[in-house]
Amino acid sequence: MRRIFSALLLLCAGEISGATLVKYSFDDELTDTGPDTFAVFQNAKGHVRLVSSIRYSGYRSIELRDVAGDGDFPELQGYFPERKSGELFFHFAMLVVNPDQTLNIALAGPSHFTLSKDGIAFWLKTTNGVLHQVSDSMPKRLFRVDPFVWYLVDVRYDIPHGTYDLTIHREGTEAPLVALKDQPNAVNTPESSVDKFSFVGSVYEDDSNVTFYVDDVIIGTDEKVILGPFVAPGRRKLFIDRWREAKQLMMKSPGCPPALSLADFGLKPGEDLEQQPIVKEWRSACARMDAKEFASLARERPNAPIFAMSELMALIRGNDHDAAMKRWYELEPLLKNDVRYGMIAAIADLDLAEEWLERKAPANDPDLAEQYYFLLLWKGAFSRAARFAEKQGWPERAGDALFLSGAPSQARPLYEEALRREPNSYWPTVKLSDVFHLLGDSANEKVYRQRMYGRLEE
Repeated sequence: MRRIFSALLLLCAGEISGATLVKYSFDDELTDTGPDTFAVFQNAKGHVRLVSSIRYSGYRSIELRDVAGDGDFPELQGYFPERKSGELFFHFAMLVVNPDQTLNIALAGPSHFTLSKDGIAFWLKTTNGVLHQVSDSMPKRLFRVDPFVWYLVDVRYDIPHGTYDLTIHREGTEAPLVALKDQPNAVNTPESSVDKFSFVGSVYEDDSNVTFYVDDVIIGTDEKVILGPFVAPGRRKLFIDRWREAKQLMMKSPGCPPALSLADFGLKPGEDLEQQPIVKEWRSACARMDAKEFASLARERPNAPIFAMSELMALIRGNDHDAAMKRWYELEPLLKNDVRYGMIAAIADLDLAEEWLERKAPANDPDLAEQYYFLLLWKGAFSRAARFAEKQGWPERAGDALFLSGAPSQARPLYEEALRREPNSYWPTVKLSDVFHLLGDSANEKVYRQRMYGRLEE
């Protein structure tokens, strides 16, 4: 039996306009599953989950993984008010790891995913590595899908006439791979209404081991809602975009650091955030910023970084400098790969005199030097931060400062030096991918991206 998996998706920031029925980029704000949003179905073997390793834009996408022969299939099924007339616009980004395996994507109505009126209106599926549309009940070949490539799909569904236009772009290309007009809907039936969408593996045969990713799902009644691109069209947000957004979140959160995922609380996919007593305790403690309360929560959940980070913030806000620095050293292994790491360091430094730090930092004190560097970043003094980092022998941090200043070409050799020092290190590799993207070097961008995301070998 399939079961509803109470997951968390991150809703695209900003208010949804009246013309927008669905808009998920899986970032920024938390929202619950429910009858008027979406449900996630899965079993013990297949899964549907948020991931940050591969995404088209922002911080996260949805990963769907099917397992052949397990008697079930994973599915992300979303809902919106039934549309019986007018036009409907459907947009999403899709990346497939193993295109030879089966997947299905559909828009349907109150008759669910059946080939009948008010059933399936729009249907895409892969068969033996080829993407097909199902139009007038017949699968029709579109193109062979390449692995680890984002495809952008746009549909204009004319409900009264029962037809749709389909456009598909490959990431980074202007000319569409597919540009079809007036295609009969799946059942060739006018006035077939729609109220749901589905991303799923193999529905009927249970013979698929597909893994694929979905991002930037938009459904609306006005074409304008899908014309505004997400950040960095054709790829994820850049390192500099993530840094700036994290800074904005930190500035809006004068108490606790912002929570970015379920993992912050030591929760697993499927656990309901709102029903967790420890989350309610954390929110209550954030109102008081009591370091002892956070320390108690951190002991209870040692694998939940948000409690330890909140404890550190409470010590900083309480001007307990010695205790804050002690806790900072203890948490450094946990924090160093977190996008909030530098933000917390900078906030800590705001309570110290910059002149004092500038005078003391170079004096063979690596901890003070690090604080001074993050303070310069926080203030936007990127050139000074880059020069200081180079003097300290920190090529990656010098590269970050130059990257943030808008000089990716100058950041490139510093990231390359960081990689020479630590081959296969995650962040320098990702940042070099971003650098080459901004420099228009798609070949090198792909090389560094695939180091992290992988590629299929024959």
